[in-house]
Amino acid sequence: MSEAISAEQGQRLCIYTRAWRSSGAGLFAQELVAGIVDKGGDVTFVAPRAQDARFEEPRPRLRRFSPPHEQPGLGRIANIVRSLSRMALSVAYLLRARMTCRIFVVSIPDPLIVSVPALALLRLTGARIIFIAHDPLPHAWKLPAALRWLERGMHGACYRLASAVAVLSEPSRAKMAEAFPTLTTPVCVIEHGVFVMGDPQPLQGDGLLLLFGTLRRNKGILEGMEGVLFAHAAGVPVRLIVAGGVHKEEQDYARAIEECAARAPDVIDLRLGYVDDSALRDVLAASDALLLPYMDFHSQSGVALLAASNARPVIASAAGGIGALMAEGMPSVTIAQPVTARNVEAAITAFFATPTATWNMQAQRYLEHTLDVRSWQAIGAQYLALAARI
Repeated sequence: MSEAISAEQGQRLCIYTRAWRSSGAGLFAQELVAGIVDKGGDVTFVAPRAQDARFEEPRPRLRRFSPPHEQPGLGRIANIVRSLSRMALSVAYLLRARMTCRIFVVSIPDPLIVSVPALALLRLTGARIIFIAHDPLPHAWKLPAALRWLERGMHGACYRLASAVAVLSEPSRAKMAEAFPTLTTPVCVIEHGVFVMGDPQPLQGDGLLLLFGTLRRNKGILEGMEGVLFAHAAGVPVRLIVAGGVHKEEQDYARAIEECAARAPDVIDLRLGYVDDSALRDVLAASDALLLPYMDFHSQSGVALLAASNARPVIASAAGGIGALMAEGMPSVTIAQPVTARNVEAAITAFFATPTATWNMQAQRYLEHTLDVRSWQAIGAQYLALAARI
């Protein structure tokens, strides 16, 4: 393995994403670039400027191409222009990067109608592509049901154009095999890295839970909220912060979330919209656990890794990669299947029956393990080794 990594260190990789916020998929790409550079890789990074300025500091072995990105509050027409400019410039930058790079690592690219032809053009020039499939299939389809075959086929085209597909968990690999049974591209598991938000704080034992991330139906947001309300009514001293942006394909679900929160504002604190690093650090420090009542979920959860990276236990369903983290020892209470409000209530009740000191001890122990095996340097080394193999 070390020989393969050493051989790759003299070769430049191009990493490409449309994501720019320093959270979620954007932070994944930004940390991956840093991890690969730390391991001696040469990187050309094609992505809009990162929200966190530390990822834009000049570094040896790092070359930067930054198309524009949309800006909240700028206006619909202006953001459409910026979006189109981002797509066009991203393709131009990729072709420019091809002059010095043969290996391209793709994570959350531009819309498929743009990215599929761009990837095909790269392959025609002899490039090798590692496509990171955060989710083998989308959680919410963009096209109407009558055109679902087209959207599914374009996702499949991304995987077939790749020389290797990287998924974040074994359940994701199984889902990929089920969804695309004729796919011949090698699919490998490279885990998600850590998301450390400062010095971990001990649990305060105040009964506050956090449900964080993009508010999608498959994350069981409503079941989680209802479960908290049931537990509170039964005498458990629990409160919940729900914080995150609304999935644009599920506006009706967002309205249902708002209606549920409005029924009990003393128990549920709903904070719709992007959560910046400072606010996230504050809610993590105040929270006793993260609530993840996920359903129909096959990937690895960045939120679960956020919890593990900041010494927080979880109350979660064993969905996707979360189940693997639980089996590995992540401090947790499992929400029984199917994920219903009553099953969430039972898990919450069980969580608060365990002393805070016990959760603190287990969370600190798992944090040390997580930092050891899922550092971005360790993840970067795995992508360098995969690049050498293809």
